[in-house]
Amino acid sequence: MAAFAARSLAEVGRVFVIGETGWPGGGRIRPHRTHQNGRSVDIFMPLMPRRSSIPLVNTWPWTKFGYGLEFDQEGALGGDRISFESLAALLLELDSHARFRGLRLEKIIITPEYVPLLLDTPSGRHLGLLADLLTRRPAWVRHDEHIHVDFGVDEPSRNQPTPSTKVDFLKRSPAPHN
Repeated sequence: MAAFAARSLAEVGRVFVIGETGWPGGGRIRPHRTHQNGRSVDIFMPLMPRRSSIPLVNTWPWTKFGYGLEFDQEGALGGDRISFESLAALLLELDSHARFRGLRLEKIIITPEYVPLLLDTPSGRHLGLLADLLTRRPAWVRHDEHIHVDFGVDEPSRNQPTPSTKVDFLKRSPAPHN
């Protein structure tokens, strides 16, 4: 959540919409093959700002809670366009906050035609090794309206703080990056 808050501060008015994560006790969440261990999250695509506001992906039931939307090959749907810069900046922020907490981004599923659009942004050019985590082949369902992120757990090291309580864990945050 800290990564989303940091990006909302950096992009005034930006709100990120979280999709499916998983059941509190784990287990299968249909139709997903993942989302079973508490380390997977769907994040709906951030959209380009309009004149007076930043729109959100429509997640009404009649759009299958957003999963039924179909953005085109360039990331457009009607008058809305995906903000690939905002998405790349979010991935950098997620990576920073995950590492600080002993986690790592393990896999990022995005529709393959969006990979070059993402990497061709100012923040996308700084993804470094994260770019290797982006899927380059189609997944069983097109990930055009959302990305799917899997997190892995790193072994604790001397360089990683190990909070003694959940409250301490939530209070700590990495230094912001520019």
